[in-house]
Amino acid sequence: MPDFEARKRLMCLIIVLLFAVGWPIMSSTYLLFHPSYGTEDNNLSFGFSLVLELLGLILLRVALKSQGRSFKELGWTFKFTDIGHALLLYLCFYVLEIVLVLFVPHLRSEPESIGFLKSNITLFYFLFIIVNPFFEELIVRAYGITEFLHFFKKEEIAVLASTLIQTSYHLYQGAVPAILNGLLFFIFSIYFAKKRRIIPIILVHGFFDIYAMFQLHGT
Repeated sequence: MPDFEARKRLMCLIIVLLFAVGWPIMSSTYLLFHPSYGTEDNNLSFGFSLVLELLGLILLRVALKSQGRSFKELGWTFKFTDIGHALLLYLCFYVLEIVLVLFVPHLRSEPESIGFLKSNITLFYFLFIIVNPFFEELIVRAYGITEFLHFFKKEEIAVLASTLIQTSYHLYQGAVPAILNGLLFFIFSIYFAKKRRIIPIILVHGFFDIYAMFQLHGT
C-alpha cells in the first residue's frame, strides 16, 4: 500500500505539471529563439489561457483530493501578517534588483515577445491577470516544492527545481529578463520552503502582473 500511494502521488505530480507548464515551456523556448514583436489583439488567446489555467487549478484540486489532501497543505490559509510578509518580499526583491542592476546594467534590458501584454485591456485579459498568480504559485511553487521535498527530502533541490521550472516558461522574454525573473522566483521559492505560506507570494506576484498590465496596455 505505501508503494502504491507513493506511485500515485508521483503520477499526480507529473500529470499536473505536464498539463500546467508543458506547453508554456515549449512555446517559451521557441520564442526565445524566434522572438515575436507583434501587438495584435490577443483577446481570444487570453480567453484560451484563462480556461487552461482554471482547468489546471481544478486538476490540482482533483489530484489533492484523490490523496485525501487539501490546499491547506500548500499554505493556503490567510493571516493578516501575510500582508506584511508580502511587503517584505517585494522590498527584498526591489533592493536586490537595484544592487544587481547597479553592477550589471544589462539586467535592465527590454523584455521581448511581450506584445500580447500591450493590447487593450479586455475582460479576458483582466481575468487572466487575476487568475495567473494563483495558477503559477499554487501549482509550480506551493505544490511543486511540497512534492519535491516529499520525494527528494532536500530543500535545496525543491527550491531549485521550482525556480527553474517557473523561469523556463518565462524565457520568451529573452535570456536576460528571464534571469531577473528567475531571481524573483528564487526568492519566492526560498520563502515558501521556509515559511510554507503561499498567499504572500500570490499577493506580490499579483501586484507585479497588474502593474505590468496597466503599464503596457495600449502601448
